Amino acid sequence: MSERPTEEDPPEELDEVLLEFLRHHDAGSRIDRESFIEANPALAPRLRELLEAADWIEEMAGPTLAENNIDTPGTTTQPPQSAIALTIDPNRPSYDPNADTLDVLAKPSGSSPRNPVSDFPQLDNTQANLPCRFGDYVLERILGRGGMGVVYLANQIALNRRVAIKMIRSGALASDEEVERFYSEARSVAKLTHPNIVTIYHCGESNGHHYFSMDYIPGTDLAKKLALGPLEVKQAVGYVRDVARAIHYAHQHGVVHRDLKPANVLIDEFDHVVITDFGLAKQIGAEQGLTATGAALGTPSYMSPEQALGKSEAQGVATDVYAMGAILFALLTGKPPFQADTVMQTMMHVMHRPAPNIRQLQAHIHTDIETIVGKCLEKQPPLRYPSASALADDLERFLNGHPIEAKPPSIARRSLFWFRNIPIVAALTGGKQIEPSTSQRWAQRLFLATFSLALIALFLGNPLVSRFQDGQLPKNIAIASGSPGGMYYDLAGKVSDRMKTGSGKQPTVISTSGSVENLRQLLELNADIALMQESTIRSDQVSVIAPLFFEPIHVLIPTESTIESVSDLKGKKVVLGSKDSGTRQASLKLLKHFGITEADLDPLDADWNTPGIRDQKLPMFAVIKPEQSGLSELLALGEFRLLQIENAANIPLSEPMFRLYQFNTGAYRGSVKSPTSTLATAAMIVVRKDAPSRLVQECLNAIYSDPPITDGIISKEMAAEWQGLPYHPAARRFYSEQ
Repeated sequence: MSERPTEEDPPEELDEVLLEFLRHHDAGSRIDRESFIEANPALAPRLRELLEAADWIEEMAGPTLAENNIDTPGTTTQPPQSAIALTIDPNRPSYDPNADTLDVLAKPSGSSPRNPVSDFPQLDNTQANLPCRFGDYVLERILGRGGMGVVYLANQIALNRRVAIKMIRSGALASDEEVERFYSEARSVAKLTHPNIVTIYHCGESNGHHYFSMDYIPGTDLAKKLALGPLEVKQAVGYVRDVARAIHYAHQHGVVHRDLKPANVLIDEFDHVVITDFGLAKQIGAEQGLTATGAALGTPSYMSPEQALGKSEAQGVATDVYAMGAILFALLTGKPPFQADTVMQTMMHVMHRPAPNIRQLQAHIHTDIETIVGKCLEKQPPLRYPSASALADDLERFLNGHPIEAKPPSIARRSLFWFRNIPIVAALTGGKQIEPSTSQRWAQRLFLATFSLALIALFLGNPLVSRFQDGQLPKNIAIASGSPGGMYYDLAGKVSDRMKTGSGKQPTVISTSGSVENLRQLLELNADIALMQESTIRSDQVSVIAPLFFEPIHVLIPTESTIESVSDLKGKKVVLGSKDSGTRQASLKLLKHFGITEADLDPLDADWNTPGIRDQKLPMFAVIKPEQSGLSELLALGEFRLLQIENAANIPLSEPMFRLYQFNTGAYRGSVKSPTSTLATAAMIVVRKDAPSRLVQECLNAIYSDPPITDGIISKEMAAEWQGLPYHPAARRFYSEQ
């Protein structure tokens, strides 16, 4: 989650004073609130507002409908009726607003049922037994109570239909503010006609009791379902999707609910959602006296940060989006995102702490749901879904198995609040922090330890660290070689047999398609050591451990061919070697000396020993040792001859990777006649430039240990004299000591 909203945040001193009050309150200490407020005169107005808001929220969040065994709802087929005009009698007497008028659950024990309507007593300003007559209604039983209201199951006599009647809990004793808020709810809902929003039928006053009638929804609610444990993922997502569709409709008609919570989402007998209790609804764009005072309205665990801050002007569409994210969080985990010991602590957490990661509580939750919930619970309203419809669409995509639109927050933004709540970071940056977690306290210790080490490193530099790393042998070592059965693969196996890794195991030999792939494996960190022809080496990327042996360039020409010079290959179909081979690299460098590019040829991506390639009787390049298995046999058949490379002695002057190579007498078995000389490139064993010296040293020991690793290996004396090779520093030290 991102950090807390930035607009007009309370001063840091206010947070500190509130925290001090909470600590005393939670410890059970008696605190005189007025004395406490007067002790902080500069903050007195804001302190009084927040503490009064906390009291109000505790009253509003008091007994829930679920706690009072409500029969919760479903949809009715009766058409809605328009709400009547409402007025408040200014001469109404002021009574005790905490008195309950209709708080009686059943008629007296032993009384017999009364069927005729006339048998029921009329409801007046005194306590009455249920059932009782109330205007055109017979009140049968209490469905539930909230902080301000009480809801009855009733039968409307004229229409003979079951309805729910909501009254102000204090009845005729209600204050003007309670009455205005009560009718505000009726006005808000009366303008909404939606299958997933409770329908208002009628509102008014009878015998001093303000009321409105609405759908009776047989069924349950999400709070009751939640009391049984977390819901199945798709069921929970389906409920919240339908809530979001209905709330989007309300938003389109200018109504923000502002008190969405599981108890206010009814589930009817057909498993459809019906939203109720618009008691805190706000008209979009209107500044109502009931909400313009800065009081924080809503249920603490489901209220948004802007509600907790008491910012009425900031409470809009995003406020309901936040609440729906909190509801989905609760349905999937069994508890809301924030739930502390006290109302004020919960509000502080809502304002200042990031919401928990839902997958930390329920690991099986899909990452898309984690992303959706996280976007809803962003601290800053602009970072949430722009509309309830956008939230519903993403939930629909999830249910259909389609990619969602929301993107998970970046690691930096998700971690920003956690980092800024580390005590020392908050102190250094002037940020606010409350009750740092155990991990944040440990992070502070680590921060201080790291800072101390950084100071030490500043004075001592990093030679000790570099030296330590340079002297370590990797726990696992991989050697990129060539195709199984080839000379490179066999040689890599011999090197592996003579080496050990840091964990005591032998290095792993990786089979590849040639030198180019070996270089790629090395640079992509898939290999630690690689064998390759010198033509493949990039001096700015790798360092040489040792030259291994020379590989002459053989230009094989079909015996009947009229080709007598390398220049004659231009425009011909030629076997240059596979794309990833060192042979191809060396061949192209040689042809370039004769003014021939790859575009001047019809190249065949194959090797001289590829099955079936010889039958095509094409010119072929083979960069291998003369004793390579199969080469003498090929020449002995008489189908191919070796082409003399003209002016071979001068080519190394312009291409340093080539060296003049003199064939020994009898270099090829049988009566094969070879040229006196040709060009050759060297096979090398290489590492990355940043390879530790210990790895290079162990590899050199394996190559030059007694007996020699292979016949024809270039001696370390010759290697020491080799000019121009990009040796690794450890290899240079090794050769300089010879």
